[in-house]
Amino acid sequence: MRGHKNLFQLLFPPVLALLVISQTGLALVVSWAIRVYALKETRLELSDTLQVLEQMLREQPSLMNDQTLKALFVHQRYRITIIYPDGRVMAESRAPLEVLDNHYDRPELVQARSNGEGSSVRYSSSVNMEMVYLARRVQAPGNTELYLRVAMPLELLQDFYKGFYVQLLISIVIICAFGLFFVLLVVNRIREPINSLVETAQEYGRGNLQKKISVTIPWELAILSETLTAMADRLQHTIDESLGRQKELEAILSGMTEGVLFLNPNLVITQINKSAQRIFNLPQNEACIGKSLLEVVRSTELRDLAERVFKTGEKEETVIQPLTTGSQFLQVYGALVPEQQGCILVLHDITRLMRLEQVRRDFVANVSHELKTPITAIKGYIEALQDGALEEPDRAHRFLDIAAAHTNRLELIVEDLLSLARLEEQEGRNLEKQPANLYTLLENTRQACQFLAEEKDIQVLLEGTQKLICPVNSAIVEQAFINLLDNAIKYSEPHTEVRLRLAQDGAMARVDVIDQGRGIPARDIDRIFERFYRVDKGRSRAAGGTGLGLSIVKHVVALHNGEVRVESREGVGSTFTVLLPL
Repeated sequence: MRGHKNLFQLLFPPVLALLVISQTGLALVVSWAIRVYALKETRLELSDTLQVLEQMLREQPSLMNDQTLKALFVHQRYRITIIYPDGRVMAESRAPLEVLDNHYDRPELVQARSNGEGSSVRYSSSVNMEMVYLARRVQAPGNTELYLRVAMPLELLQDFYKGFYVQLLISIVIICAFGLFFVLLVVNRIREPINSLVETAQEYGRGNLQKKISVTIPWELAILSETLTAMADRLQHTIDESLGRQKELEAILSGMTEGVLFLNPNLVITQINKSAQRIFNLPQNEACIGKSLLEVVRSTELRDLAERVFKTGEKEETVIQPLTTGSQFLQVYGALVPEQQGCILVLHDITRLMRLEQVRRDFVANVSHELKTPITAIKGYIEALQDGALEEPDRAHRFLDIAAAHTNRLELIVEDLLSLARLEEQEGRNLEKQPANLYTLLENTRQACQFLAEEKDIQVLLEGTQKLICPVNSAIVEQAFINLLDNAIKYSEPHTEVRLRLAQDGAMARVDVIDQGRGIPARDIDRIFERFYRVDKGRSRAAGGTGLGLSIVKHVVALHNGEVRVESREGVGSTFTVLLPL
């Protein structure tokens, strides 16, 4: 990776710096110790030399002559100087007297005047080199006080230092090379387990928590290896639990008939189940997650409810009609989900309940109306009889006949209502069926309605195959056929004909009831199977209908998993078609 150093680059510079610093420090200590030792030994040698020179001066005072001193000691490695107490040089073994300054303030002489002996290490401007000086106060013949000084150049020590530093540099290079080799050895020793740990960590980062690693040395990496493995196991266990809970949640959400939406505080969809997609007519493969609520569901009411939930933190409930679903009614429950920092919307499709409620209200209103008319008439004629009409036999008989007719109408309405109730009880159950000859059932139907047809001089014709067997409940199917034929006769003009036609249409038995009546307006065709619905209410009541016949037909056909259709043209007639599975 760019910008990152490898293990060798991290280890070698500090190791090299440590080696160089340690070697340099060691060299400084050694050189200092050697210098101290060399100076000590030089001073001892100079002290011995002074002792010999002092003895020689006492025995041979002529040595205190400058020329004699130069002649005897000019080629010696040490330098001898005889100095007066006032600092003037009496004799010098090397330098000419005329170039020598007054030595009164020389450090070694200052010490010698105080302590009898003094030493110093300094650079000599007379001979242009660094020297070690040792001066001593001595008594010359005649009790004359003089200062005898011996000096030795440090050239030998400096030459030693030059060789020493060269050897030190060579040793530093050799030791650094060994250090480099050592670092490489250590890096190669631990690089393999570290690389294994890195590869394993990268696999963990890519989601492969199944990879295992075992590092035994060094101890620290072994502990790290065990820790990584344990961490991966715990993380895998946590992920498995999380995935399990997620799958359980998805299974629950998928199995719910209610739609479920999860929203974040920005009203963006984070989860949606299949039922919600079905409710809003969304394709199952459409990517809804990550989109705003209004983008998916065009309902400001739903958005307002979600905003109230986030704002108040309270549960909310309402009924909405989304634009995306047309006439659909949805009951929505909203509540906060603190753990997810969002809210949940639960959608119940109550369209059927709303329609059933409307049907119930319409049914109650229609039944009340249908029952009220004959009851009011019966009540009125009974009151007329009570008020004296019984005294007039003709009027009394006429009133009683009318009351009886209305009573019969009430009886028909009640019987049809009971029939509908029994048919609705059969919904969802296995209907008892037996193979039956449909031609025979239609013949029975024709005979049952023959008297009504003869009254209007209407001819009922039966045509089609005579051996078509179909599994049906004969009683209720025959009642359905009677209702269709009865309506065809009632709403047909006199001196016309009604045809019953039977045929096989693939896997279905097809029964057509064809009349030559006034026909049904197109606007009413979709509603004629509703209870108590009449196209022409006045004429229907005059014909004696209850308004429940076609509703009964629809229920009977539905119980047989069949289908009922109607085609009609005003002024031409209508064709009702019943399809029953064979």
